[in-house]
Amino acid sequence: MGKSKSVPDLASKAMVFWTSEDVKQWLKEHESLNKYTKQLKGTTGKELMKLTDDILTQIGIKNPLHRMQLINTRDDLIAQQEQDTAVKDTDSPIMSKPASPTPSFVTPQHSPKGKGPILMKSFSRSQMNGTSNSSSSGFSFGDTSLRRSKEGNMVVLDDDGLSVVPMKGVQGKAISLVEVITEAYGLWKQAYYNASNCEALVSCAAELQGLVLANTSLAARPTLMANLLEAVTEVKEFIATFSERGWLSRLEKVSSDKEEFCRLDRLLISVAVEGGNQPGPEQEYTDDTAELRKQLDALGGMAALQDPETQLLALPDLEQFVSARARAVLASLVAQEVAWRQSSLQTGPHQVIRNPEVRLWWWRSFGSALLQTYGSLGTEEITWERFWSSFPKGLEDETASSVAQVIYNKHTKELFQAAISRGNPNLVTPVELEFSLPRNINLAQQCQILLNWENSYKTLSRSAGRMGSGPRSTGSTLSAVAEEYRPVVNTLPEVTQLLLGQERHCQGLLDALQPDQGQGVPQVVSLCGAPGAGKVNIAVMAAETLFSSTLWCNAYFADMERVETGVECAFQFMAAFAVTADTSDTCNLMSWIGRWSAYPIGLIVHCPPDMTARLLKHVTHNVEKMIKIVQSGATLLRILQTHPLLQVVLCASEPINIPGIDCVTYELEDLGVDNVAQILTSIAPQIGDRAQELAEACGGRPLAAHMVGTALASGTAQLEEVLQAVASPAVAHLHPLDRCIRYIVSTLPDEFLHALLLLSLFPGSFERRAAAELLGMTSTALSKTRSLLRILTTCNLLQYSSTSERYIMHASVRACCRSLARELGLTYESARVTFIEYYTKYLAKAAALLAAQAPVSAMRLFDREHQNIHEIVRWASQGPPEEALPFYSDILWESMPLLSGRLDLLQREVFCKAVYEQAVEQKDRVAQGRALWQLGSVLGDQGQFKNAEVPLRDALAILESELGSDHLDIAKACNGLAVVLFRLHQYQGAQDLYARAYDIQSSKLGPEDKEVATTMNNTAGLLKAMGKLADAEVVYRTVLDIREKELGPDHVDVAASLNNIAVLLKTSGQFEEAEEMYTRSIAIKEKALGPNHPQVALSLNNLAALLRKMIKGEQAEKLYMRSLSIREEALGPDHPQVAASYVNLAGLLKSENRLMEALPYFNKALDIRERAYGPDHPDVSAAQISLAELLKDLGKFEEAERLCRSAINILEKSVGEDDVNVAAALSLQATCLQGLGKATEAEPLCRRALNIREQAYGAESPNVATALTALADVLKEMSSFEEAEALARRSLVIRERSFGSDDPLTATSLNNLALLLKDANHLEEAETMCRKCIDIRQRVLGESSLEVATTWLNLGGVLRAAGKLEEAESACRQCLDIRERQLGSQHTDTAAAQIGIGAVLLKQGRVDEAKTILSKAATLTFVKLGERHQQSLDAMNWLAECKSCQRNMG
Repeated sequence: MGKSKSVPDLASKAMVFWTSEDVKQWLKEHESLNKYTKQLKGTTGKELMKLTDDILTQIGIKNPLHRMQLINTRDDLIAQQEQDTAVKDTDSPIMSKPASPTPSFVTPQHSPKGKGPILMKSFSRSQMNGTSNSSSSGFSFGDTSLRRSKEGNMVVLDDDGLSVVPMKGVQGKAISLVEVITEAYGLWKQAYYNASNCEALVSCAAELQGLVLANTSLAARPTLMANLLEAVTEVKEFIATFSERGWLSRLEKVSSDKEEFCRLDRLLISVAVEGGNQPGPEQEYTDDTAELRKQLDALGGMAALQDPETQLLALPDLEQFVSARARAVLASLVAQEVAWRQSSLQTGPHQVIRNPEVRLWWWRSFGSALLQTYGSLGTEEITWERFWSSFPKGLEDETASSVAQVIYNKHTKELFQAAISRGNPNLVTPVELEFSLPRNINLAQQCQILLNWENSYKTLSRSAGRMGSGPRSTGSTLSAVAEEYRPVVNTLPEVTQLLLGQERHCQGLLDALQPDQGQGVPQVVSLCGAPGAGKVNIAVMAAETLFSSTLWCNAYFADMERVETGVECAFQFMAAFAVTADTSDTCNLMSWIGRWSAYPIGLIVHCPPDMTARLLKHVTHNVEKMIKIVQSGATLLRILQTHPLLQVVLCASEPINIPGIDCVTYELEDLGVDNVAQILTSIAPQIGDRAQELAEACGGRPLAAHMVGTALASGTAQLEEVLQAVASPAVAHLHPLDRCIRYIVSTLPDEFLHALLLLSLFPGSFERRAAAELLGMTSTALSKTRSLLRILTTCNLLQYSSTSERYIMHASVRACCRSLARELGLTYESARVTFIEYYTKYLAKAAALLAAQAPVSAMRLFDREHQNIHEIVRWASQGPPEEALPFYSDILWESMPLLSGRLDLLQREVFCKAVYEQAVEQKDRVAQGRALWQLGSVLGDQGQFKNAEVPLRDALAILESELGSDHLDIAKACNGLAVVLFRLHQYQGAQDLYARAYDIQSSKLGPEDKEVATTMNNTAGLLKAMGKLADAEVVYRTVLDIREKELGPDHVDVAASLNNIAVLLKTSGQFEEAEEMYTRSIAIKEKALGPNHPQVALSLNNLAALLRKMIKGEQAEKLYMRSLSIREEALGPDHPQVAASYVNLAGLLKSENRLMEALPYFNKALDIRERAYGPDHPDVSAAQISLAELLKDLGKFEEAERLCRSAINILEKSVGEDDVNVAAALSLQATCLQGLGKATEAEPLCRRALNIREQAYGAESPNVATALTALADVLKEMSSFEEAEALARRSLVIRERSFGSDDPLTATSLNNLALLLKDANHLEEAETMCRKCIDIRQRVLGESSLEVATTWLNLGGVLRAAGKLEEAESACRQCLDIRERQLGSQHTDTAAAQIGIGAVLLKQGRVDEAKTILSKAATLTFVKLGERHQQSLDAMNWLAECKSCQRNMG
């Protein structure tokens, strides 16, 4: 292949500075490259330089020869430009080549035909082994003089770094180590300053290369090259920090890097010393940052470089501090850095995004403006419309251009949305972007991958050929599409290459998951094996095979290590799919799985060896739910498919079976001595014929073989020492794996052994910064931490994931380290304190997001460190160091709103008590008060309000004595106690506490602070419950004014205030203004959250309830249906909020006496709640009670009574026997027993309900009046009229005292008393009561209200019984007239009025008229209410009397 034909204007312009148009021009200048224009659309020069064979495959270039041609041509041009730059660019010393020629890294004689190693670039694994693979990487260099060598060793640079492999007739280009450092690691593009230091390192590496080649024996080279790789990698990572985000802050802090450069120099030179070489004296580096400090001081410091108004850096003055190459893009670099610094200093949802470009874009688009205007921390949910208004044009210029050429029309936007969305499909969150747009992948390329995947798999899902039986029989019709397919995003861990012998297990697992045609395909495969057998490794490799053959669309990974409770288990499953929620309710996860149920996906679950029966139950329960969600429905696609759409691999020590689910077990056997011996020989060839003996010592475990082989290859262990150590009687009781781990750990130098034992404190994965804190290394020594962690990783004692940038220790290694620490008597108390302190600060950061109304982002941050955070919670009850108490105290006081959602109630209670005991022991009064306050909150959450009151009062007293009466913490304590008193109906006490909290907060924070507004909002809710509606309205409106001023008129908190005022206005009968408030609230939410957000659905429900109250049933029904539709789409058909919509809609239909239409909705609601929560949840009891109410109205008393009994049983277990909800259920059960004619059984239930309400509310509470009326009704049925009348009169007195004599509720008591007096034949007083009730209702509710109509009908019944038939007919016709106008002629309540009139006509002897109107009413009633309804029975009785009169007359 010839040299590139660059056009003149591109030849003089470094590729790194090419725009996307430059790339397009370059492609057009080459006929052979022009065909790639579409795939590389929008690619910049910088991105072109980073393109690898794998990326080219993912963006659609399928032919490997075409990929090789493109990469080679590009590299030719880069080499040509570097040669030109070496001569012309004297301002950039890093680009200058050393004066003396650099020897190529071949044999000592530099002959390409010798047996020495050859260093090659971008060489695939399959090519190393001499095999062919059409999808393998091609050569990424452009020299046409390729060299061939048929024997010997070669050093290869591939994606994993430098490695020594046997040569098997492959060809490659010999290059120098200097080229490796400068080209492969791109140091010349980095280091915005200290460029001379970078060049000195490269020169040092060139010297070292010559020393290694000239003076080292061939046998020793593999070990030296491994050490050299470590040194070069560390240099590369350190230098890379100069181009990462935050380089500007290095200028501001003026931190010296001289010590670090010198340390790295010594590290490089020490490799040569190991080879028997003695280099010259250590080179002294120029401390550029010291000179920088002098220059900055001379200018007056960093402030002198900033514009006084904009605070941006003055670019001309800054240019002297950066290299020549950086000056060309200095303006954009500085602008990006300033914005990045501003965003990094602020708390907000953008913090969760790891991709720096996307993170900065979110902050600029949705965070900074809100912060400047209202002090808000931004929003975490935005509509896709808002997203596209800023994306991608709001990104940095170069990235925006490249992404815009990938996502350029409506179709590509829709594909992108489908690939990104993991929650509400109408919204996008930072969490979804963080999961789908990783940090270490070019943004435009990742977008292209997302679109390719979505397009490809949609095509695959429509292809019948995709339903093949297994990975060995992928249909040829799929090949064109499948070649482009790559999984979009997943949570699979990074694993090493399969070892010898494990290929058999991988194929066995594949055969179990995808058996031959004719055999049943399992839904669950239990992959069993001992610790260290490589279960997860094999499962992940099998998953990658399945989705590369398109039998799985994607695969996910859930790690149950250190999980104990159902709450933790639920969150782990949600984290596996990146579906985040602020509670352990998995409905969001099930909804997402349901939306993806047309695509086959896999789930790998890692179960710990010591998994408890409790955890096993939670794991299998969640797996069963997911599988059943996927199975539900019967679309055509699902019917056509011959294998499950969700398959689960459970990696465990023992087989796991799930009843009702197709499960199979695949057990891993030890690899066997022969396979382990081959593994050892491939890693450490020097062991020779002792491999079998060593393999037996490893016990057939891959982990042991890897660790021992690596130690032998690096020279840190000797064969005889290994064999002697693992055979020692002192470790005879241990498994061979544990013996090997213990030996490898014991051979570490003291520094590394100490570090490893400290790192074993981490129960799960951890970040480098957390490790640095634990190891006592400052943040400026992260490179030293990186070096230490890399060495432990090389020894297979740690594993590193480049995707998540986290380390993890194998459970067997961790157990060995902890055991060794105990034997050595090392408690590491100070390290544990550091550990607790670090994660206390981390929790505070996440809790700040929760307080800023970003719960999803807060939970995502928590998920990253959940195992480590749960560890410090466990430590609290295990005697933690005394120094840890202040941090535990801070967690209880500041972070529990976040942590409480991730712990079950028992864990929270144990945690609070443990911290309290520590505080008592250390006599820390503030910590005692905080622990007591949190304990009271836990008891309150359990519904134990009486038990919660005592610790909350004690906490308030302690905190007040220690902090003073006006401390802000006192306001928080007052608010917490007020909530409990409110639930205990101690309203005055709660009001006093709220008032005190308000006084403290307003004086400390100002009267318009958001915390003050929250306290006022709670106070208004209390006033409303106390019946002080006017006072509550004043407070609610004040809160609204504060929020509008502080947050802006379109904030969702403003919408919440409007909603609260509307609820209050509805209660007081101000329907028109309430409707206006609801409408405005909905408009704000639709604008802020989009028209299809669940919050909008909530407001629609509230407005519908108001319209229902206003007798606008048709409008209310439409709103209920819209709310239901929103929730089904956003949350899935099985979400509890969907059940709530069913209940609301059914309630409307029931109020309109459309009972048969309401029945299926109540049944659906109950079914959803039972599946979502289980059969014993309080919300299930609420659904049972609603359904029982309807069945009672339908006359199905037996079914209704059975549901009441079930609901009471649930409530008594969950909230206690004396809860007011139990009282309501008892009253309903009593009514059902009345309907069954069992009044004597109903009486004790009513008396118990009355007693509960009196105990809860007090004897004179309006809530007691309802229970009095119910008991009076039962006693009336038992003919105990005297006691019944006394109870009814007591109910009337209570309501007159509570609400006044003209209140509608007082009128209701008058109406009830009138009916009782009628049955007791006290007709005159009954008539008086009815007329008084009519008068009140007409004045308060209007003459045409339905309540007035009901009383007219009751009066008609009293007058009929008194023989005042003309007045009775007039009263009944008054009722009929109102109901016909309000409800129409076909309503069952209208029929009830007709029955009343018919009864009067019959008494008047007008039999024919009576029969006509009764027949019409009976027909309507039978159709709509059923024959068993009481109204139907009444109509039938009156008709029967009509027929009897006709017979008598005849």
